[in-house]
Amino acid sequence: MEVGSLTRRVSSNGMQAAVIIPARDEQATIGEVVAGARRALPGARLIVVDDASRDDTARIARDQGADVVSLRRRAGYSGALHAGYREAMGSPVGAVLQMDADGQHRPCDLPGLIDALGRADIVLGSRFLGPSPGYRIPRLRRAGMAACRWMAQTAGGIALTDPTSGLRAMSPAAAAHIAERGFPGGLTETSMLIHMHREGFRIEEIPVLMRASTGQSMHAGLAGGAHFLRISWAVAGLRAGRRPVPARGPEHAATDAVVPRNAL
Repeated sequence: MEVGSLTRRVSSNGMQAAVIIPARDEQATIGEVVAGARRALPGARLIVVDDASRDDTARIARDQGADVVSLRRRAGYSGALHAGYREAMGSPVGAVLQMDADGQHRPCDLPGLIDALGRADIVLGSRFLGPSPGYRIPRLRRAGMAACRWMAQTAGGIALTDPTSGLRAMSPAAAAHIAERGFPGGLTETSMLIHMHREGFRIEEIPVLMRASTGQSMHAGLAGGAHFLRISWAVAGLRAGRRPVPARGPEHAATDAVVPRNAL
């Protein structure tokens, strides 16, 4: 398929793209993130899910032209994403993308994710496929990422370089699956990708550059360690044949509500 052709098709009638941006207390970065996504995908619908922010995140996102879904109670990263997928699938859509609100993900990588949907159902932006991830990754976080790669390969049979990446694109079928069922166990990373792979969805990666997150890391202190243990337990359960724990809807406080943003 010609490079860029799928992006143009998704921008045509009945094939609008939707970009989901979960955000909590991101007033410092949300404006440029939304503006950058608009420049990268002029015809896309931008959906900012305000996870009960205590600042001007929602107002700034609206001022930049985004549709804002405001959650009254904090739902956590997976709960906010689930709300975004449900909102996105409420109208005809040709592709659904997700990116973080803290500026780590570059909007200019969004068209490449859409184009890769011509050969996959889920496309991850990998910081490890190119010559550099784009920023210095702390040693413990890099070790956690390596462990997630190993789990994806050994337990799920998926050879991925960056299964923890939150920069993603989904086909309408994959997005509908998430909108209907959510993220099993409130986890959006390795175990979720194994689950989607077993459901028959094709997963690919493309190289991207990322920037260091400006927010609190999920690997800081006990919260990061506990989250990694949850991922490991979920993957072990999938390998043992246990059914994934059903996701909780975004109208409830998610199990990861005390843990900020993406996993790794």
